[in-house]
Amino acid sequence: MKKIIALLLCLGMFAAVCAGCGGPQITATGDEATNKSADAYKDTYDDLLNYLSAWGYINPLEKNKGVTYTEMRADLIGAKQGRRFNAQHTKNATIELYEFDLSKSNATADEVLSSVKNDGSFKNLFGDKVDSVYLSSNGKYLMVYNDTSIKDDTKDTDENYTKRQEVIDKFKEFKK
Repeated sequence: MKKIIALLLCLGMFAAVCAGCGGPQITATGDEATNKSADAYKDTYDDLLNYLSAWGYINPLEKNKGVTYTEMRADLIGAKQGRRFNAQHTKNATIELYEFDLSKSNATADEVLSSVKNDGSFKNLFGDKVDSVYLSSNGKYLMVYNDTSIKDDTKDTDENYTKRQEVIDKFKEFKK
């Protein structure tokens, strides 16, 4: 009997330790898990990720599934935070999402945001032009959508082109 109680205690402690190791997680629960309306989400970076996840474009819980997202050096473009995800709808695309603190702007952020507003691109740390860059309607979030299967001459009927435009539209719809 003592062995059974000791075993149960050990299992309980093991479960408690495992539950505490996950760190902060982004999760949609209840109605948010299936709600695709942008109005159902708060104007936060985590809710932007949950919103795009609800549409099936990204999976913000990838780290917990063994597939990693990449934490980006958001400060290099003046952003507060940023991550790159493998797109869930195609193996050829990545989606980078950044959040800017518009109340505490800096010269780098101002330059990047101005460039994106003017021509949909900006120059990275190495001076290379980054294309396919989009701002959310409220100007707080930036998305870089890179799909290696889309060429400049791609027609509107191409499935990857159509999906890219759908992702852009949903991204811009978030917190107009």
